[in-house]
Amino acid sequence: MKSYVIALQGSVYRIDTDTWAVESAYSHHLIELISSIDKSFSEIVVICPAMSDEAYARNRLSLSEMKRTSGVSFITAYPENVSPRVFWTRHAARLLREIKSTLRHAGIVHSGMSSDIWRPFMAMVNVTAWSMGKPVLFIVDIDFRMNTWRLRRLGVWSRKNYLTNRLFHDPMRWTQLWLAPRLCDLVLLKSPELVRDFGKGRAHVKNFLDTVHASEHILSDTALQSRLKSLRQPGTPLKLAYFGRLVPYKGVDKAIEAVGILRARGLDIRLSIIGDGPCREALCRQIEDAGLQTVVTMLPSVAYGEPLFAALADCHASLATPLREDTPRSAFDSMARGLPIVAFDIAYFTGLAEQSGAVALATWPDAQSLAGEIAALAEDRERLAEMTSNAVAFARANTQPIWLARRQQWTREHVRGYTEQAV
Repeated sequence: MKSYVIALQGSVYRIDTDTWAVESAYSHHLIELISSIDKSFSEIVVICPAMSDEAYARNRLSLSEMKRTSGVSFITAYPENVSPRVFWTRHAARLLREIKSTLRHAGIVHSGMSSDIWRPFMAMVNVTAWSMGKPVLFIVDIDFRMNTWRLRRLGVWSRKNYLTNRLFHDPMRWTQLWLAPRLCDLVLLKSPELVRDFGKGRAHVKNFLDTVHASEHILSDTALQSRLKSLRQPGTPLKLAYFGRLVPYKGVDKAIEAVGILRARGLDIRLSIIGDGPCREALCRQIEDAGLQTVVTMLPSVAYGEPLFAALADCHASLATPLREDTPRSAFDSMARGLPIVAFDIAYFTGLAEQSGAVALATWPDAQSLAGEIAALAEDRERLAEMTSNAVAFARANTQPIWLARRQQWTREHVRGYTEQAV
């Protein structure tokens, strides 16, 4: 029997020979994937970087343990924080041998684009799979094309960094995307624009939504009605949430700045920030310096599922303030719990706004614009209620099982000998 091999750029932590710590939402995705793939595959094998001890300790609350008995095993191929020089001098040759050995038993290779050009693990997987004649399912979950401009505009990158990325890194990524429709069996791109620009009418290039929630995670009709009644109460504060990693590109400082602007205008706005990461201390200082300690609450990471849902129970909407293109699964988790989104108008959220009717768009990366959209929802509770109902309806129509079933149908249609090769 053959294995279903996934190349993953995210890292996992090896606890022992049969147990790994995995990002909580992704562990749910793998469990759902096990039940959806062809039963003649012996197991799912994930090859990925190894999480450091420091990262494991820092993110432990947002990780879930997975055992080999679940039907998934992990190969931690190289340390996630290794430098490019050490990657090539100490790990690349062994990694290539590991990839070849793993793919030799693969019935299908589930891969994607190498965004890390200096440590091109994913490209190594793809080239090996193509050379071995393995069927490849190629997934790109972000439209990277505006990121170089955005980071230069923000002043994050110098002119040298901008030119290096524009003239070297971006063309390398474009090349991978150009090759994928020509060399892979099925290509899934999380953007209608990417499908249009790189698929060019090819039937095996599809737009997709990457969700992790299931129907049981969605608010019941009774709970939805209770939420609508609560948020319509006059004179009550508007309670917002951000949940996810506290890293610079998430722009959580912009959310805090927007709350400060609204409080200065006399609006009763509250914000809960749920998560951990390298920006946590800086964000705490920002809250203290702005005198927002009573209205902005910092909470630690919580596991996906009921712990997260409990933390969101009293909130009315969520915030998404990415400083570059982003495609957070948390958008759908928000909608599933009846939280519409106020977001910067990057491509991903512009698309979700059009499709769902549950996203209010602010001008990137303007905290004043973000504050204006929040104020509009605080003052128009009927619009907020309509967006809340839209959010739940959209989440119900786009659960992970629905999209996995769609992906499996596309796999059967386009991947060479999908069922036969698994035997």
